[in-house]
Amino acid sequence: MSAEWITDMGGPGFAHIYRVDALLHDSQSPYQRVRVIQNSDFGRMLVLDDAVQTTEGDDFIYHELLAHVPLCAHPAPRRVLIVGGGDGGLLREALRHPIEHATMVELDRAVVDVARRFMPSIPGAAFDDPRARLVIDDGIRFARESSEAFDVALVDSTDPKGPSLGLFSSAFYGDLARRLGPAGVLAVQSGSPLYQQDVVAMVRRHMRPHFAWVRTYLGTVPTYPGTLWSFTIGSQARDPAAVGADEVASRLAGMATRYYTASRHAALFDLPPFVREAVGPD
Repeated sequence: MSAEWITDMGGPGFAHIYRVDALLHDSQSPYQRVRVIQNSDFGRMLVLDDAVQTTEGDDFIYHELLAHVPLCAHPAPRRVLIVGGGDGGLLREALRHPIEHATMVELDRAVVDVARRFMPSIPGAAFDDPRARLVIDDGIRFARESSEAFDVALVDSTDPKGPSLGLFSSAFYGDLARRLGPAGVLAVQSGSPLYQQDVVAMVRRHMRPHFAWVRTYLGTVPTYPGTLWSFTIGSQARDPAAVGADEVASRLAGMATRYYTASRHAALFDLPPFVREAVGPD
């Protein structure tokens, strides 16, 4: 990072850059460099290595999409597993539903501690909710070795490299599928449909052997390179794209969401032709 700007590389030929108004935190964990910067447009920004993970300005978009779409796709979720998501934003959104329990498995304790200290608006009170349990462990090992059962699993990972590479494997998705019940739902972030089409296609391919339905849906996250972002969902009991607006509206009753809405649910799955051509049919 230079004295004034941080660069988040998208591909070999482009990047997003952000002015650093203040460097609030900079440390090296056993797994990655962890920074928090202040930016005039997006507020405080969590940066792992050189990639922006979440910001005060737009975290609600990513976290609402990764939480509410799968939770509304399950007919009656009670127990939720979150792998990754150390900033706590995904846990915050999941706990807005009337679930009984949420287990969050995060590899890097430093991300949790830094987010709670420097970006408290992201997790809110999620880590103090009596329904929540934080486990500092390898999510891949947890999925493989745990005997616990869940209804919905959410994977909030960094890009498929380094410690996160295994979070995109067929073996990992299979282990998660075995942790889920007969109506189980798994949702993951699956990268940019513009410059990571191979990642989107890989996620769909690796998920298909383990779920009756595999769908990809899109959202716009301004601080992620390319802005357009994909999420992929696997479901055992019903097609996530076919959940009706009336049911979603009922499930969201009382929630003041800022991006995800009942009428938007079906539209999220209506992939543009260029994406459909790149990642293949459902």
